[in-house]
Amino acid sequence: MNQSTKHKILCVSVMESWGGGEFFLLNLINGNDGFDFIIASPTGKAYDKFNTNNIKLIKINSLRKIFRKSDRWHFKVKLQILLNIVFSFIKLITAIFKSKPDLIVANGNFAGLYAFFAAKLTNRKMIIVQHLLYDKKSLDAKVVAFLGKRVSKLVCVSNAVASRTREILGESDNNKIIVIHNGIELPEKNGVASNNKIINIGFVGSIIRAKGVDIILQAITPVLMENKNVFMHIFGTKLNDEDSHSYYDEIQSIIKDNELENKVLLHGHIDSKDDIYNLIDILINFSIVEESFGYSILEAMSYSKLVICANAGGIPELIEDKKSGYLVEKNNVEQLTDTINYCIENFNSNELLNIRKNAREIVKMKFSLEHFNINYKNLFNSILQEK
Repeated sequence: MNQSTKHKILCVSVMESWGGGEFFLLNLINGNDGFDFIIASPTGKAYDKFNTNNIKLIKINSLRKIFRKSDRWHFKVKLQILLNIVFSFIKLITAIFKSKPDLIVANGNFAGLYAFFAAKLTNRKMIIVQHLLYDKKSLDAKVVAFLGKRVSKLVCVSNAVASRTREILGESDNNKIIVIHNGIELPEKNGVASNNKIINIGFVGSIIRAKGVDIILQAITPVLMENKNVFMHIFGTKLNDEDSHSYYDEIQSIIKDNELENKVLLHGHIDSKDDIYNLIDILINFSIVEESFGYSILEAMSYSKLVICANAGGIPELIEDKKSGYLVEKNNVEQLTDTINYCIENFNSNELLNIRKNAREIVKMKFSLEHFNINYKNLFNSILQEK
């Protein structure tokens, strides 16, 4: 297909930092070369990474996700969102007239809010990719309710997100809501075999309160103290907000207060998946909120690693308990400790070896990039063919 005949798709992104939503966009664009993609994004790490991947970019700094500093959206925050909508509207209108996209893909709720009015005025079809589980009474849910009835499709990354979205829209069989699970590239090999004398446990993700890193440390501290051959590795960085910085300091204090400096290692951000997953044997994901999806979980499974995760949100769609990993009751520290101990004591048993093999096989069968890209190609073509 010649470049001139490709359908153009404008993707709207709001994150300055790099995360799961931005990784989703990179996979989407790299795996669908039958379309001509452009990303509208604010400056930051995400913008720079898109740029290094030779993706066409439009810089719009008003396209920024705004984080509330408490449980409520205060007036100043709402005003800033309103101003960002106005500035983004002007910039996006200009971008649409220049690039002439056939379809707009909003990467998340905020992106949908910023792009909706420009899409409406220019008569462009728009889909919104829903990455999160929102409280039904939250302002975010109200935005979903408003946008959901007015866009072409709401694409949910898990069945859990789709179910919550249907509850918010108040329509149990809303045909605008579809599920396309995110996909990952399967590594060629299972991952480096563990050193039988050492067991490395890992966390991979942003250092934010919602990820429950402090709870993981609470659960694993007695394990580390009782087992000289067990170590904890934390891969991730704090975000550019006050609470994340404060939380990172709390994590460091927990490590120091329990004299675990030589047992818990803070690695920061590491680009190489091989470097991360060839080091760890067990991944723990134990968020205090319901996660809609878990890239790090699938990544660890693809390397045939054991995974221990909170049984909430979309995570049970990735793991079958005691078949391809372990599910633990959310916020149950004692159960988490017991599960970690069980995995350590039986690490080289046939039971756990089979779980690791099953984990990789499930990723291959259900969550490959090939399936992901075929589903999006079919979605884009079906929307673009609609009159």
